[in-house]
Amino acid sequence: MSSRRRSRDLRRFCARVDSEDGVDPRDTVSRHDRSRRKQKRKAQQLCKQAYQTLAITLSGQCGDPILQDLSLIGVEATPDGSDLIVAVQLTTLDGQVTVSEVLERLARVHGFLRSELAAAITRKRAPELSWRVLTSKGTCRE
Repeated sequence: MSSRRRSRDLRRFCARVDSEDGVDPRDTVSRHDRSRRKQKRKAQQLCKQAYQTLAITLSGQCGDPILQDLSLIGVEATPDGSDLIVAVQLTTLDGQVTVSEVLERLARVHGFLRSELAAAITRKRAPELSWRVLTSKGTCRE
C-alpha cells in the first residue's frame, strides 16, 4: 500500500493525521524499558514468594515462641535483587520483648530461614535477609 493511500485511509478515521498514526505502539517502546519492566516484575515475584515462605516458616517451623509471635508486614527487594528487607511486627508480646532481643533471635535462625527461602525460590543464589522490626508505638529498628 502506498503512503499516499495509507494517509487517505487514515483521514477517514480521524480529523488530523499525526506522525504516530499507523505505527504499532510496541515499536515505540525501547528494549531498555521492556527489560526494566521485566526486572521490576521479577523483583515483585521474588518478594511475593519470599513473603509466603517466610510467613509459613516463622509462624510454624521455628520453635521459638517470640518468632512465632511475629507478624510479617512485607518484603522489599533492593534494586539489584540480591538482598531482601523483611519487615516484621511484634503482636501479642509487644512491650514484653525488646527489639534487640527479636533481632538476636532472628540472627540465630538466619541460616535456617535463608535455606528455606532458597528451597522455595528458583534463583542461582539465595538473597540475603535484612530485618526491620516494627513495634506498636511506631518505632523501627534494623
